[in-house]
Amino acid sequence: MSAFSAALFSRLQAAEFYSALHQQAVELLPRGEGRTWLDVGCGPGLVARCAAAHGYRARGVDTDPAMVRRATANARRMGAATQFAVQDLAGAAAGEKADVVSAASLLAVLDDRHNALAMLLACVNPGGTLLIVEPSARMTLRAAQTLRARRPLGRGAWFLYLWAATREPARAVDLQEVNIAGLKKWRHELLDGLVHAWLLRPEAGFRPHGASR
Repeated sequence: MSAFSAALFSRLQAAEFYSALHQQAVELLPRGEGRTWLDVGCGPGLVARCAAAHGYRARGVDTDPAMVRRATANARRMGAATQFAVQDLAGAAAGEKADVVSAASLLAVLDDRHNALAMLLACVNPGGTLLIVEPSARMTLRAAQTLRARRPLGRGAWFLYLWAATREPARAVDLQEVNIAGLKKWRHELLDGLVHAWLLRPEAGFRPHGASR
């Protein structure tokens, strides 16, 4: 992506409704108390900054250097103690694990979700949690219009229309359909159900399929 795309995504993340729902997703986890958090596909860095504000030692990775530069600049400007690096999912899975791993609006754009989910789980420390945040199948332009008519969404509300218009309901991520032994999962509805936050917690001895020992 270009620097223009990174700037556009940064404006989306600054929209009040968008930043608020991701803050709510992060706050589904207990305060960090210095534990580690890795945000995969971090974009301009919103989730990592929210995690840092929630007491985690947070870092984010993205395959796009322009996104990483924007995330670094945003964190510096906002005084957030976060670090960012260029890295793909396979590199993250092979690297240092974290107590919480997050991926927001990532699985929906990947073709091999099963493998991606396995690699994300491979990033999680024993006893840790994977947080997945994705638009639900209910995220449509009509639903976005109905929501905005029902209640104010604050600065940048028009970005909800753009978000909804660029989503394909048929590609919505439904982890309820994922049946993996040794994996506990919980779903939370955000933005009146237009977005789902999933908490996935591997039980003791869990090993993601395809992960190295």
